[in-house]
Amino acid sequence: MSRDRRLIRKLALDVPLGLAIALLALAVAQAQFQTGESGPFPQSWHGPGSPDRPPKFEPHFEPLPIGMYASIAVVAAAVMVRRIRPRAAFVAAVAAVTVIVLVGGYFGPVLLGPIVLTYTMASLYPPRAWAPWTAVALPMFLVGYLDRPYFGLYDIDLYVGVAVGAALFSVPAALGVIVRSRRETARRERDQELRRFAYEERLRIAREVHDVVGHSLSVINMHAGVALHVLHKRPDHVEPSLEAIRQTSKDALEELRGTLAVFRDPEGADRRREPLPGLERLDELVAGVASAGRAAEARTEGEPGPLPAAVDHAAYRIVQEALTNVVRHAGGAGAAVLITYRPAEVVVEITDDGPARPGQAPAEGNGIAGMRERARAVGGTLTAGPRPEGGFAVRAELPRGER
Repeated sequence: MSRDRRLIRKLALDVPLGLAIALLALAVAQAQFQTGESGPFPQSWHGPGSPDRPPKFEPHFEPLPIGMYASIAVVAAAVMVRRIRPRAAFVAAVAAVTVIVLVGGYFGPVLLGPIVLTYTMASLYPPRAWAPWTAVALPMFLVGYLDRPYFGLYDIDLYVGVAVGAALFSVPAALGVIVRSRRETARRERDQELRRFAYEERLRIAREVHDVVGHSLSVINMHAGVALHVLHKRPDHVEPSLEAIRQTSKDALEELRGTLAVFRDPEGADRRREPLPGLERLDELVAGVASAGRAAEARTEGEPGPLPAAVDHAAYRIVQEALTNVVRHAGGAGAAVLITYRPAEVVVEITDDGPARPGQAPAEGNGIAGMRERARAVGGTLTAGPRPEGGFAVRAELPRGER
């Protein structure tokens, strides 16, 4: 259906153009035919016996030869389908104009047809696909001199006519090439932009999946270890761990379902998704770690205020990934989260009290790289590394305004 609409839109623009050229060509051809002008490029008319003063013109109507009517109709039809069959339309228009020159002895506005079609070919095809076709226009300029001595080869008018014709066709051809070049450049830039958006979307979803799955599985693993440890010693402590596993897995499934919904319905997914989690859920993250027996706390300094959704979500994910790394790599170390609100930025700092690792360079994996990408995406910075007094620290400085 969209193809039909495009076809109708093309015809809606080109049919009036073809009709306008036909009417103008008919009007001028009728006037030239009645005054008796001839030659491929009509000269000014002077009556006999008075080279400087034309005789009185007697208006009358004489029908044009049937060949001219048919040829003008062919030119109009060629212009109407110029964007459907450009090269075939160009050949048909040139042939029709050649017939008009043979029958009437002049060009007139009907030459606008091949000129418009030259522009159309140049704007739609690369030069190698349309330039050879312009050779069929050469006989159109030579046919008017066939009745002259030596076919007009010694007539300066022939070379002037060919030069003028070449100029008439060069301008629309150059304009068409420029239009096509700009269109191709815009298309390439649009394709590159779409590829970049697709890559960024895949990267965003990969980060979301990594953070949700990584954190949830780490918490589930921690609670499962606690449950196994107290299974025979303190059976009454098993139920809270199992409940935490159930709730953590449920929350993770809901977040994954919302994140992956974009693949099934890119347009409708955003309408169905809940708001992205932010720092208002910070206590849940800390409680999830603390419920398994890890020491964990969260503090806030400064005057809390609303944050842009992207910044709020990035801060939440950074805290989530940092706590996941504490659970995975810091043994039984405790964690502390400090959120500092400043006038122009919010500082997120996560530390643990693991053993000191002097001189040991931090090995950055996907987790730290993902946190750094999240901070950079909202115009912030992130640093991560071991602390001199022991443990590991992650510090992100995120702007409180939009990027």
